[in-house]
Amino acid sequence: MAVTQKPDGRWAVYYRREKKVSWEYFGRGAEGEAAAYRRNEELGLGRRVRRRKPGGPLIAQLAKAYYAGKLDLNENSRKMLKIRLESSLLPHFGHIRATQLTDKDVDRYVQKRRATVKDSTINRELTDLKAILNWATRRKPPLLQSNPIRTYQKPPTDDDIILPPTRDELARILAAAKPHLLRALLLSYYLGLRPGAVELLTLRWWHVNWDTNKILVIGAAKGIKKQARQRMVPIHPALGAQLKIWEKEDKPAWPIVHYRGKPIKKLQTTWEQCRRDAKLTRRIRLYDLRHAHVTRALEAGADIGALSINVGSRPETLRKHYQHVTERLQGAAIEAVPVLPAILKPSSIAKKTQKKRTNSSNLKAAKTFTR
Repeated sequence: MAVTQKPDGRWAVYYRREKKVSWEYFGRGAEGEAAAYRRNEELGLGRRVRRRKPGGPLIAQLAKAYYAGKLDLNENSRKMLKIRLESSLLPHFGHIRATQLTDKDVDRYVQKRRATVKDSTINRELTDLKAILNWATRRKPPLLQSNPIRTYQKPPTDDDIILPPTRDELARILAAAKPHLLRALLLSYYLGLRPGAVELLTLRWWHVNWDTNKILVIGAAKGIKKQARQRMVPIHPALGAQLKIWEKEDKPAWPIVHYRGKPIKKLQTTWEQCRRDAKLTRRIRLYDLRHAHVTRALEAGADIGALSINVGSRPETLRKHYQHVTERLQGAAIEAVPVLPAILKPSSIAKKTQKKRTNSSNLKAAKTFTR
């Protein structure tokens, strides 16, 4: 019969054989259309085409409905999802109907984003896009019949292990840091804080309890009650001496990390400038000060259960992300077990085996000699 385009954007050829209509499908976009015409010519079915206007919702509409329905996300995760949608994904994909989306559209997006961000960021953004489309197909009734980029291969994430800064690198970083960044660095290193808006930048002077020599840290609201995400972290002696100096300089209502008394929302720009001034060529993140805290503590023999409470992570998480340290400690723990003297003595079975081997060797030697 002819070439046609289905409501979901797929191109197809349909024809009648023995009073039965057969269909062959060739995908979406220009490639699907060209393949359908080639097959049509092979079958000799003429050039008649039935075009339908593309139907279905825009990706922007699906994204809006997806965001509104993701009530299980914590406040910070919803905030980051909204930023990724509004700043990157929707400006590029929002005007496209979901049924018309092709791998080539995603290829163009990847090529464009690689000019400014790493593949790990692109991978995270495409994960969101796929999640939106998969969510639309699972709705009842579904908003989309199928995910058009279900099999698209996302760029691999950057899984390189970033070693925490060495003592020399730390000294250079501290020497180059501006006063407010210096506070952030010391707090992150000595307390193992997450150096962002949730933990580090929310610290206030009333969080410090000098009677118990501890500081109250409130972690992220990841679906748990506020009481469960609060932790009292002991203050390192070196940090305690510095904190008392800062406390005398500040007003009680100021954040501990501030710029001329005003709260700070982020430290990334200041951190990058510090890295350049310190002449660090390898990749080091501000977050790696927290990693340095955990690594140094584990290497010094700290109990992993107590450490997990201090840094607000489960022991399983520490074992996973600091495997290179824990494996070394496991080896050291095995080697520390005293050797039993009995292990150094051969067993009775070993003695009998050795005796048989000796007798057999002597017999062979005797036969060889008599020949």
